[in-house]
Amino acid sequence: MGYKLSRRRFGQLVLAGTVVSGFSYLTNKALAQTPLNIVGIGSTSIITTDQTVIPEVNTTEFERTDQNSVSTTDIQPVGLVLQSLITGKAQLITDQSTPLLEPNEILSGFTSLSDGTLVLAITPVTTSRRQATATRITFLGTPVKTLTVSGLKQNQQLGSLLGTNDGRLIGLVGNKNGTPPIRLVDINLQTGEISSISQVKFPNDERVSNLAECPDGKLYTSLLGFDGSTTLVQLDSNQKRPIVLAQLKVDGKAWNNGLQNLVCSGTGQLLAFGAMRYQTPNAVYSIDKNSGNMTRLEDFDVTQIALARG
Repeated sequence: MGYKLSRRRFGQLVLAGTVVSGFSYLTNKALAQTPLNIVGIGSTSIITTDQTVIPEVNTTEFERTDQNSVSTTDIQPVGLVLQSLITGKAQLITDQSTPLLEPNEILSGFTSLSDGTLVLAITPVTTSRRQATATRITFLGTPVKTLTVSGLKQNQQLGSLLGTNDGRLIGLVGNKNGTPPIRLVDINLQTGEISSISQVKFPNDERVSNLAECPDGKLYTSLLGFDGSTTLVQLDSNQKRPIVLAQLKVDGKAWNNGLQNLVCSGTGQLLAFGAMRYQTPNAVYSIDKNSGNMTRLEDFDVTQIALARG
């Protein structure tokens, strides 16, 4: 039986400090000289699923759980909140009366633009009970601004948003079930229209998700194998295929569950966010680009992260 959380009750929880929001000031010995400001986002919606369905990858990765296992009557949208590792200040980022996330929708992308504006990609989950709404991007400014995304086919999904160093917004488009073909696209910040921007050909037997750009302009993403193995690759417009760097691993064990996000600090440190299969919570890891070794920095129980900029 699904538990339904009312908007009024959600507001009470926020005021009580059960749900917190703000910016995260991440410090660790590995990054002691270059502390990072990180934002995490999550949803307070309660979703009841068939407990017998065990996803092969983390359910917030590019492919979600079987859509047929989601009970549409057990989803109560009450908005999205930013969450902090340290500050603990209770403050909603949006009016509870106009929730950002509607029933049968997922948060498929999260990033920050060069001016510090946070951007979400919200994607409909197609079900037989309800006609899907349009994919949209939402800018968490004052006021909140939303654009309908155009240029997607019915079976396609926009995800893995990235605000580039030069002020653009790019992302990855693939099939809603997570299968190729995958393409890198530019998203018009004024109209929401997407257009292909790269001739890089991604593998047809691996999922592709997460985009990060370092200060030197190099783009990175991750490839996810059917067994959960995750490979760090670099994208170069002069190369037709991704440049394989290393398979990701922690404590000598292969990372087996894809990633929620990749981000790159102002000093060029690549960071991963996610959790090994069947483990919780998600955590932030630093990545050695040459070896693929990941060092755990901080646990962070949110859905996706982005760097706070501006």
